[in-house]
Amino acid sequence: MIFKKLILKNYKTYYGTQEIDLTLPEKSSEDKKNIILIGGLNGAGKTTFLKAILYILFGKRGITTSTDPKIINAEYEKLFSNVINNTFFDEGGHSCSVALVLETDYGAEWTLSVKWHVDINKKTGAEERELAIKETKTSPVKTVNVQNIDSYNRFIDKIIPFYAAPFFIFDGEEIRSLIEKQNTTEMKNAIQKISGISSNKELIKDLYSLKERIQKDLIKTSNSKKLDEIQAQYDVINQKLKSLIEKAEDGAKKISDLKNQQILLKQTRQDKLLNNSKSRETISIRLGQIESLLSSKQHEISTYFKNNMIQILLANKIPALKERIAKEKKYHNDLSIQSAVLQPYEEFINKLVVYDFEPPLTTDQITQLKAATEKAWFDQNPAKKPEVSYVEQLHDLNITDLNYLQNLMISTTRPLINLINDLDKLNTEYEEILLKLKNAPEASDTKEEELKIEQLTSSIGQEQLRQTSRTKTINQLTEEKRALETQLTKNKVVGGNANQLYGEMQFLDRTIKAILRYEEEYTLNKAKIIKDEFSYMLTKLFRKQDEFGDIRFDIDSYSIRLFNDKMQEISIQDRSAGEMQMISSSLIWALTRASNLKLPVVIDTPLGRLDSQHRNHLIEHYYRYLSDQVIILSTDTEITKDYIDIMNQCSAKQYLLDYDESKKYTIIRDGYFKFVKEVK
Repeated sequence: MIFKKLILKNYKTYYGTQEIDLTLPEKSSEDKKNIILIGGLNGAGKTTFLKAILYILFGKRGITTSTDPKIINAEYEKLFSNVINNTFFDEGGHSCSVALVLETDYGAEWTLSVKWHVDINKKTGAEERELAIKETKTSPVKTVNVQNIDSYNRFIDKIIPFYAAPFFIFDGEEIRSLIEKQNTTEMKNAIQKISGISSNKELIKDLYSLKERIQKDLIKTSNSKKLDEIQAQYDVINQKLKSLIEKAEDGAKKISDLKNQQILLKQTRQDKLLNNSKSRETISIRLGQIESLLSSKQHEISTYFKNNMIQILLANKIPALKERIAKEKKYHNDLSIQSAVLQPYEEFINKLVVYDFEPPLTTDQITQLKAATEKAWFDQNPAKKPEVSYVEQLHDLNITDLNYLQNLMISTTRPLINLINDLDKLNTEYEEILLKLKNAPEASDTKEEELKIEQLTSSIGQEQLRQTSRTKTINQLTEEKRALETQLTKNKVVGGNANQLYGEMQFLDRTIKAILRYEEEYTLNKAKIIKDEFSYMLTKLFRKQDEFGDIRFDIDSYSIRLFNDKMQEISIQDRSAGEMQMISSSLIWALTRASNLKLPVVIDTPLGRLDSQHRNHLIEHYYRYLSDQVIILSTDTEITKDYIDIMNQCSAKQYLLDYDESKKYTIIRDGYFKFVKEVK
């Protein structure tokens, strides 16, 4: 089925008669343009739009998940306390209505409408519900005023079952609740129904009822005392079995309710612990940690500076000093080489100048003689003459000091700057924490929640033990029942129509056995489809590829289980809000693929908590293929350039819920947000 039109007449924020055409162009499936995009600021009427569709289809069943009449009525009063448009009411109006036009899979057009009347005090009074059906384009319209809401509900459930509603019409930001409801009776029943598994169970139940009737007829026909006794035993066991099964069902519901209470208490405890993370005690502890870190960092700075003070202070001088010392050392080495080369000459000239000359040589003559003979020496031995450049000796260093200075490391200021920066950050955080401490609340006590959680855990454990005992007894009684059934069929007495009944009994036994086998195979097949489709879509949607080592669908609990690359189970509830939305969306995908339902999908604000990459994945890989008709209600905060580009490719129609602040009502306009062109 598809939605064709929604008509709102002076309903809530919508003034006058506002119609929105939801039909898709004929080639929309070929062009993969299956999305109808409806934009609106907060308060413009997006949620009103979604809840109107839910209420038209399901009435009070669709306004809350509770089955308690008091809660349902309270929610109804809350939802419809201001059902009529204020502007229209001020003009003297006293009625409003909503209508949904849809087309079934066999081409019939249905118009479902609800009309409310209000009194002079704006209090909602009588409610009128009407159903108009046009079987074909040429056939006349048949209109029925709905008097019996239960009959109406059964009629609607034939085309869009109520149990399927959470998977087709939902608030995108609350979608994570689907995963949070795992292991609950409500969720298990919904999955069984939407996947068709519950239909098999109902069929088997009906076949067993038929078998009991045939057995009773067989007893009457046979008129056998022995069969009467066996039948009496059978009836007793069967009654015990029915009673025990009812208790087991009640026990399962009780366990589910206790677990739900436990989940709520754990959430309350978590909220308190989160609040405690901002409490005075927690902040004081953090303040002490920061003070300790400050002291440690200051000591680290002092120690580093003390150990590296010379290198830091003389960082610019040390290279020049090393260079100068190297030059002086080279000069000394060159002189030593020169001295070694001149040693033979020195020995010769020293012997020469000690001879007695007449007249004796003066000092100047000796100097001139040494210079002349030195030149003559090197002229005869030119290769031995060393080149020595004079270097003034500024340092008189022993070998220890020389080695120290030559190996002296240069310490940069970068490590010290980093340490000082760390200290500044700690000081800044210290000041911020002091401010938080001033405004911090007192810590919340979670002892009450801890005690209740402990009590619930104990109650769940006790009830599960009772369930185990019931299951064991049920299995025993079932075996006894089957044994008695065998005796009943074997001890037949020929007469009247007993032969015919006996033949029917045998045929029924074979049928039940075949259906049981079929149900087992069918359940396994559906579980595999759900698991495979869930895994496929989760991989498509998640930004982190290869995030999971394995994904399983548990047939016993009808729940999804995730494992990391080391095959350790991951807690789904611990994922981020955005990731929970991806996981829940994947579950919806899997369930729609496992069912034969082809229904339109309506989602309110599906992209609000997601980053740009997850948004793109959700639109590109999910909504384009989720259903033939996908209606997305979005806010302006979800708009990005990528979002607009993708929507231009896959949306067939776009509307804007334009709320007029001065007139206090909403007008439905063609097109999207007027500032789309400004998105860059």
